[in-house]
Amino acid sequence: MSNALRKKIASKEAVIGVIGLGYIGLSLLDVFGKAGFSLVGYDKSKEKVQMLKKKDSYINYLSLDFLFNLLSKKKFTPSADSDILKKADVLVISVPTSLDKHHVPELSNLRAAFQTVISYLKKDQLVVVQSSTYPGTTEDELLPLLKKSQLKVGKDFYLAHVPEIADIGNPSYNFIDVPRMVSGITPTCLKMAELLYESIGATVVPCSCPKVAESAKLLQNTYRLVNISLINEMKIMLDRMGIDIWEVVEAASSKPFGFTPFYPGPGIGGDCIPIDPFYLVWRAKASGGPTTLIEQSGNIDDGMAIYVVNKVIQGLNTREKSIRGAKTLVLGVGYKKDVNDIRQSPGLRVLSILKSMLADVHYHDPFVPEIASLPEFPELHLKSIHFKYDQLPQYDAVIIVTDHSFYDWDRIVDSSQLIIDTRNVTAKIPGAKGKVVKA
Repeated sequence: MSNALRKKIASKEAVIGVIGLGYIGLSLLDVFGKAGFSLVGYDKSKEKVQMLKKKDSYINYLSLDFLFNLLSKKKFTPSADSDILKKADVLVISVPTSLDKHHVPELSNLRAAFQTVISYLKKDQLVVVQSSTYPGTTEDELLPLLKKSQLKVGKDFYLAHVPEIADIGNPSYNFIDVPRMVSGITPTCLKMAELLYESIGATVVPCSCPKVAESAKLLQNTYRLVNISLINEMKIMLDRMGIDIWEVVEAASSKPFGFTPFYPGPGIGGDCIPIDPFYLVWRAKASGGPTTLIEQSGNIDDGMAIYVVNKVIQGLNTREKSIRGAKTLVLGVGYKKDVNDIRQSPGLRVLSILKSMLADVHYHDPFVPEIASLPEFPELHLKSIHFKYDQLPQYDAVIIVTDHSFYDWDRIVDSSQLIIDTRNVTAKIPGAKGKVVKA
């Protein structure tokens, strides 16, 4: 193991370079900055880089005050020019991965990052893949490219996979609170990666190889997809029997062992749970599967927005109104409470279906002022309304998709004609009965 790099990491003299300045990349830089390292960050988005340089955040659920302080001290340099990475002793790939419309892994961002790493690979350098991907990506795709440099892995440079893990918007678990699964191509690569993450105070969980770490990350999110889809399917099943799923989950949660509560909703959003399991499915199909349970869970999730809209139709029908031309208001398009992230948001799917049914569609989200230029929803060009409680009576249906803290649910119940509640926020409000349809 390189004594030079090891000493740089131990003394906090190593320069940490991150490719991809989204939530995960910035969180990583923040933690390494607080540990005393100098930082450089590269993102192809000039808009993001300019905002950072102006000390303006594009992520409402992450404080960047410390990074902005480092920016003033010239200990953090963001750039849309990849040459900034020449300074880096450690290169961390933290770019988003996604799926195409056929649920096939879309790795263009990751492969572009691989090419960037090749351009700046040097002796005594650690390369870490942090992006979520299918088992084998680090060893089968990136390693062969890096070997072309004539540098020897485990001796001249070090290659590791340390999966990104975060609970966006949850202050109870910051970057350091979550144990980091760490793997390396060789034992010396693993030791170097362990040293790096231990240097910031992280609890390290060593994995025998990158394929194990890649698979473990996918298992974590697949576990959540399967269980949330199970609860959502039970919601539909029990609704047809006249049974409240929320009360059922509460009662079942009294069991002190063998049961973990999951809660229903309008569908799963974000860049992990709806996506990562299908990386596993895609890779598993190449080796003969099976993939049935995971795929069926994805199908259940895909159908939840339709279920919500059907509940809108049912509610309107009881008032002798049609969905066509009905004035509808969707509350919340962030995929999660109090965040401005709309990736894979069920709110977008609900809006799209309502629009296709010729409803008069409106939305409000205190964190998302506009919806436009989304490749998966090109038909959506909307601006968030100016929200006033006394204007709610004008809407034929108010659909609660995201339970942001911004909203006063008592006032919403008091002011609305019809509410479609996907989050059970109106359950204990007097006067809700007769106005609220649970979805």
